[in-house]
Amino acid sequence: MKGRDYLWCLTNLLLDREEELERLCPSCRARAAQEHCPVCGRTTGQTEGADNPAFDWERYRRLREGERL
Repeated sequence: MKGRDYLWCLTNLLLDREEELERLCPSCRARAAQEHCPVCGRTTGQTEGADNPAFDWERYRRLREGERL
């Protein structure tokens, strides 16, 4: 397989996952997005796309607009 074939497969896997999540209600979608232990199935406390509480949105906005800190 060539690099573009791997990219094609990965892209389709991501799109399939996205379609599966879109079919779920918001509550089930949130549960499905949580990371689970591969052995026991308990949640690890991490979620995909979760907000980082330590992220400084104000500093990010200033940097994005080109302000110096």
